[in-house]
Amino acid sequence: MVRSHNTLKFVAFFSMLLFLSVGGSFAQDGEHSGFEGEPRPELERESPIPLNVEAGSEIGFVYQAFPSPQQEGGEEEDAPAFFPEQFLSSAPSTPREQRPSRAHAVLEFTNDLSRAYLHVELINVDPESIEMFHLHCGRPAELGPIIVDVGLMGDVSEYFQDRMLTIEITNADIEAVIDSGEGILGVFSYGCPINAINPNVHVVTIGGMEEVARKGELYFNLHTSNHTFFGEIRGAFYPVDMSE
Repeated sequence: MVRSHNTLKFVAFFSMLLFLSVGGSFAQDGEHSGFEGEPRPELERESPIPLNVEAGSEIGFVYQAFPSPQQEGGEEEDAPAFFPEQFLSSAPSTPREQRPSRAHAVLEFTNDLSRAYLHVELINVDPESIEMFHLHCGRPAELGPIIVDVGLMGDVSEYFQDRMLTIEITNADIEAVIDSGEGILGVFSYGCPINAINPNVHVVTIGGMEEVARKGELYFNLHTSNHTFFGEIRGAFYPVDMSE
């Protein structure tokens, strides 16, 4: 029994030496052995695009929208009466086809998706009538939840005194919207869900917002005292080909 045990130990030791010897010869021959020191020819490859970390802060993705009353999902008179007063109009409304209000909005994202910049030109809207200004996620005519609330950044009516607006958007601005929601209305109206399976998991990054825009499900909505529920003007964002 002792002799058998010693024999097994010798065989195991000899097998280990043989494995190491063969493995070493494989490494010397340039074949992969799984040990440190094996050749890494991929380390000599060059990136097909020049590497430049600083380019992360440059603009890489651009979208635009041309908001109009016709893109709103309904007339103000169709707003459900059971909604809280702050979401219903406090001044007489005008049918969509008769409203001259228009805007042009450009949304740009940095390559590293750390920042987004929103530029807006607005015409035929009284700045004093502006109640809310949001970016929402949703398909055309769909009333989707808010992902960016410009009102949380300052007085929207003051921002538009010269009909122009430029703001910087960060992750903190997206998270602030989620934190501002209260009750059951807040669960479904504040913060864009990542998917329909779990509506309580929200988009919380600029990268997530860019993905929503890429799907064609990000839209601009300006709400006034005359058109508060559906909004004064609405516009879906679509990508801009900057190579032309």
